[in-house]
Amino acid sequence: MPVRLRTSGKDIIASGTAITFHNDNLEVHIAQFVFIFNFINEGTEQKINFRSEGPTRLVIELFNFNSSLGTGSSSPVKLGTLVNRELFLTFVVTSFSPSASKVVHYTFMLGEPA
Repeated sequence: MPVRLRTSGKDIIASGTAITFHNDNLEVHIAQFVFIFNFINEGTEQKINFRSEGPTRLVIELFNFNSSLGTGSSSPVKLGTLVNRELFLTFVVTSFSPSASKVVHYTFMLGEPA
């Protein structure tokens, strides 16, 4: 029997947990799109930058996401559109140290037609 997950009127299209190899990047492929979680240790401030690498690749730069308690988006982030619907991402990252593997919990959601 198929399972359909929804939250706040949004359809969950991909959700899971991945553990990176050491502190390397994580790539999530959805349809023709690639979302790259890039972990950067620089300074002490935690911040998130989004950088496009063309029409189908988005790099999510995560600076200093090294908390064993977890750090992530405080609310869903609108990334753009997919199949004419708003695409959102929410995530939490945990790690024991800057050089350790990252545990990434992620959820991609589709909203109303754009």
